[in-house]
Amino acid sequence: MKKTMTILAILITFTGFSQEKISSYSSTYLDGKEFDINASKGKKEGDYTYYIDVYSRESYTKSIALSIDIKDIDKFTTSLSMAKDKLSTWSKTAIENNVTSLDKTMEHIKFNSPVAFYYGSKWQFDFSVNYLFRAKIIDGQMYLIIQNKNELVSSSNQFMDTKGFLLVFSSVDEIDEFVKALDKQKVIQHFNVQENTEELFN
Repeated sequence: MKKTMTILAILITFTGFSQEKISSYSSTYLDGKEFDINASKGKKEGDYTYYIDVYSRESYTKSIALSIDIKDIDKFTTSLSMAKDKLSTWSKTAIENNVTSLDKTMEHIKFNSPVAFYYGSKWQFDFSVNYLFRAKIIDGQMYLIIQNKNELVSSSNQFMDTKGFLLVFSSVDEIDEFVKALDKQKVIQHFNVQENTEELFN
């Protein structure tokens, strides 16, 4: 299995991967910075992959994208929903008890997926990235922070690594908007329209 993943990583690194913009989201914590939500279509029917741009924790890593298969996107949004509920509950508790300092991991909320990162002049992939969900109070406000648990390491070259990514949500509404942007129908409709257009010119 590891050998197969390594071969796949080499192929993707050298040939690149085709993505098309489906939607976007913004982060209040990052001064409203906007990030693209892209997707690619595989050879099989219904085979789509999301590439969700996220904030890079290191300046030399130009781009990082969560790579999530469409069949796993519901698991991801379920984890987000659980984290949203926990954020809402903990925020109320913090206000009621005048808590001004907190950095707590949401231990029972888990997710993992491949993550792509741009290293040097090529895309590299870490195919097994475990996510960490945290609630942290910053300047009097509680945020949901999602990040990689361990540093990202290229599956094709162990010497290529990066600290990883951050997804930061400032409110329940911001999480809801992000989940809406991940709607599977947006991906399916986008590529169906594209296919129908191409068929006109056969």
